[in-house]
Amino acid sequence: MPQDTLKVPELALVLLIGSTGAGKSTFARRLFQPTEIVSSATRRGPSGRG
Repeated sequence: MPQDTLKVPELALVLLIGSTGAGKSTFARRLFQPTEIVSSATRRGPSGRG
């Protein structure tokens, strides 16, 4: 059964690492508020380069 809660300390950094299509973004959207998520794709900007 999928887990719908995750105990994370108040001051924590959670990194989701995995291959394309592994469900990282879906997992993040289910367990964290939009204001708690920083996507490397959005941080790179339109050029796609960091």
